[in-house]
Amino acid sequence: MRQVIFLWIFLAAILFYGCRSQPLPLEEPPLSLALSFQGIEADDPANLRLLFDLESENQPTSGANARIVSWHVEVDGHDAGAAFSLDHPQGDFSLATPVPLRLDMDITALTAQGLAPKEEYDVTLIAELDFSPAVGQSNRIVVRGHAVFPGVRPPVFSITEIAILKAELINTRFRVGLQIDNPNPFPLELSAFNYSLYGNGMFWAGGVERNVLVVNGNSTLSGNLFLLMNFMGMNRRLLDQIILLEDVRYRFTGNVQVSTGIEHLPVFSDSFELSGFSQVLDR
Repeated sequence: MRQVIFLWIFLAAILFYGCRSQPLPLEEPPLSLALSFQGIEADDPANLRLLFDLESENQPTSGANARIVSWHVEVDGHDAGAAFSLDHPQGDFSLATPVPLRLDMDITALTAQGLAPKEEYDVTLIAELDFSPAVGQSNRIVVRGHAVFPGVRPPVFSITEIAILKAELINTRFRVGLQIDNPNPFPLELSAFNYSLYGNGMFWAGGVERNVLVVNGNSTLSGNLFLLMNFMGMNRRLLDQIILLEDVRYRFTGNVQVSTGIEHLPVFSDSFELSGFSQVLDR
């Protein structure tokens, strides 16, 4: 009798455990991606490289791949795709580690669209990805990266006057009235400032400004530069113009090193070229 009871208990246990439903496999949470802004690289104010990292916030299963199928850029909410190019992996790539993306920004092209220059830029990179998990169907994911940073504009040079201070026929001095406008809200420091003056297509004189010039934010700095020209070997017709106090066509060129104090572009080199007519003053 005891054996029969034991047998019934054994059969009941088999039936009980056999009828229990098998546990459902755990579903992976939906993939969550982040496009994080890492910083800016720049050589000059007109060309910037915005750096982003595309990464998964919840690690995908091994063997999952993604592909960027489309992207566009907005500046202050306005589409500005023509002023940008995106350097990104071509074809499928893994999201097991962060994927670097580089967004090249052309300020000149942005200016043509009426979206530059600005004191501050608000840029959004929007990318659409095709995500293929290791198991299951692929799906589309849209991810956004956001960057806010100050704009940097080069100083603006202008000539207020070029006067030939006629003293003698061998050596003649020039007084160049120079105006420098700083369109930025922060100060600019100008150093390594060198320049050349041409008259009627011929080199006249050059010079170097060795003192550091500071132009405060949204302000103008004006002053005079003095150059010395030796007329020995100079074209006779040009010399006659000087003697007769005739106006002379000039070209004034130069380059300067600009310090900004801005993190992504602390220093850059700038150049200028100005032309017009010089008044000859008998002084």
